Amino acid sequence: MPEETITFELIRKIQVEEQKDTGKLTRLPTNFFNAISGYLEQKRNIVSDDDRKSVLEMKGIERLVEEIFNRRERKIINSAIIAARNGMPPENLGEEERPFYNSIVGLIKNRRNDLLKSVLTGKVEKSSPEVTFKEDIPAFVGIDEKTYGPFKKGDIAALPPENTRTLLERGVAEEAK
Repeated sequence: MPEETITFELIRKIQVEEQKDTGKLTRLPTNFFNAISGYLEQKRNIVSDDDRKSVLEMKGIERLVEEIFNRRERKIINSAIIAARNGMPPENLGEEERPFYNSIVGLIKNRRNDLLKSVLTGKVEKSSPEVTFKEDIPAFVGIDEKTYGPFKKGDIAALPPENTRTLLERGVAEEAK
């Protein structure tokens, strides 16, 4: 879709189209989210905080934009699941949405390759053994992006395999007995 002037009517039209439960993304004007940002900025500059009607109108526009965003996000995630299985990308994916879509597809494909293949071949990686800390360790973010610790000397913990391996290699922990 070529670049269109953003108006309340256009935003509302896209929101109504996006609400349809087809699972397909609605075609958006070029650089839609950037254009929306500019539109909202213009509106904010002319809206007076004393003008209740203008403030409510702004809130309404923001709600519509958020609803469009949320619905598209859900559709993109569902499309990514399908694409990870069959390689078919969704229609009408905006350039601003493409990095999000690609990262989700990548995560799903990696998970499928790692976990599903290991399940099907019977080679599921066993969980790491628990470790006993040989010294005090401050809190850290594990490979799974969860925070672990802080740990005191003698504490026992179960951690992701990669983190367990690193701690054992560094000599700051040993397998728990």
